[in-house]
Amino acid sequence: MKVLQSLFFTTVLLIAVAPPVHADTSPPVSGRHAILENPWFVSMGAFIIDKQLQIRVNGSTTIIDDKIDFGEQWRFANDETSFAGELRWRFGEKWSVSAQYFGTRDASRAILDEDVEWGDYTFKVGTNVGAGIGFDIARVFFGRTFSEGQNYEFGAGLGFHWMEIEAWVDGEAFIDDQSTGIRRESVDAAAPLPNLGAWYRYAFSSKWLATARIDWLDVDFDEYGGQLLNSSLAINYMLGDHLGVTLAYQYFGLDVDVDASSWRGSIDLSSQGPFLSLTATW
Repeated sequence: MKVLQSLFFTTVLLIAVAPPVHADTSPPVSGRHAILENPWFVSMGAFIIDKQLQIRVNGSTTIIDDKIDFGEQWRFANDETSFAGELRWRFGEKWSVSAQYFGTRDASRAILDEDVEWGDYTFKVGTNVGAGIGFDIARVFFGRTFSEGQNYEFGAGLGFHWMEIEAWVDGEAFIDDQSTGIRRESVDAAAPLPNLGAWYRYAFSSKWLATARIDWLDVDFDEYGGQLLNSSLAINYMLGDHLGVTLAYQYFGLDVDVDASSWRGSIDLSSQGPFLSLTATW
């Protein structure tokens, strides 16, 4: 539901505010905003992530119906502050390339209140079991500006998200009610997931600029199949000619099936929250 809400809201915003390609009806501002004018843009700051992760790990002969909610089973903190950064280069008159990164790590131990099935193994209710997760997301995007004016810019393009996710569980494991001793079982996945994207920027003045951006994927790709959504709404204020601050709200959602040698199952991941950053443009 959160994925659909975010997709609907950002898409409507892009359609509503994007002006026609052939017209520039925006009122002039006093000087063009530096982010619209300059070829280089860098943003570095803190992403306060509200994350949720559910994982299914299939056994050698069975498919587990239920996904494991790591936050519910191991009481992982909902909020975590992570470094995030973005770099963008505008080259030529219409083209740009950008890169973005964020990631998070978490680990905990808990007494299970229900059996947890992890591949061929079962971790029994009432036992002390540890678990950990980690994911890194890097975004690379090639875009083209299709419409621009004194104080706005609209563009779209193609890109990919390089995804690395790892999850592990350790404790006394059972197969067919027979203990196999203390085990640590882990799964991992890494892949570039291609996507379509679009953005719209509007400068209210030479100091203030708003940006809406959305990336979307719903295809089968190699060992993965499912949906990816990455969207953000941001407001930038320029402190001077080159430095500024940006406050954004970002959402990243991933719901895919995995059929790889290191993991057969599925991932349901969402990370959302405010992103406060210091920006530079030149």
